This record gives sequence, structure tokens and C-alpha cells, in this order.
Amino acid sequence: MEFKIDMDGMSWLVADAPEQRRDFETREPRTDSEGRPLFQVRLLVMDGQGSAPIKVGLIGDPGLSQGAFVRPVGLRLNVVDRKGDSVQWWTAERLQPGPVPGAAAGGTGGSGKAAGKAGQ
Repeated sequence: MEFKIDMDGMSWLVADAPEQRRDFETREPRTDSEGRPLFQVRLLVMDGQGSAPIKVGLIGDPGLSQGAFVRPVGLRLNVVDRKGDSVQWWTAERLQPGPVPGAAAGGTGGSGKAAGKAGQ
């Protein structure tokens, strides 16, 4: 099951440099069914009053630096039942440059390019 997220009024900051996902046991880099590398990025989500960190899975290296403001495209909370437990993870189609909170309209923050798709 997937849940689409309303992101109005939220700012998104790249908290840690993106890293390629690795298999838990073999430590080999993970890829999707088409052989594209899977990445994860820790984002700090802020709404002007509070914040929360989340890890977002993407297909491909998003090419972002720590401190870049981004806007997730196609952000979803994925949920599946495994052996009686609910497992949740975040994915996005891509991360595009986003506005810097408090900056003049039309400005984008941070550095990096948009890239990546949802993947697990």
C-alpha cells in the first residue's frame, strides 16, 4: 500500500549526503530490477514550527550536497505487512531544487541537480 503526501507549507533540507543502499548481508550495492543503483537520502522536513528527519529511497544518484533545499516529487509512504509486522519506508520519484525558507519568491536553495526515482 502507498500513501501520497501533501507537502504544502513544508521545507525539505538534505541532512546527509546521499548514499547508495547496500545489501544487509553481503554489503554489495543494491540495484532495482533494471540494474539501476538504489540510493537513500536523509532529509529534514520542516513546517515552520517543528522538524523531523526521514530517509527517502530513490533510483539513481540524486547528485545533491548536504544543506541543499529540495522538493520531493512523487513522495510516498510505503507500507507492507511482513510476518505480522508493519514495515514502512519512504520513496520519491526524484528530488528537485527547492525554495530556501524566508528567501525571495522564485529562489532555490542549496546545490545539486534533480534526479532519482522511487525504489526499494
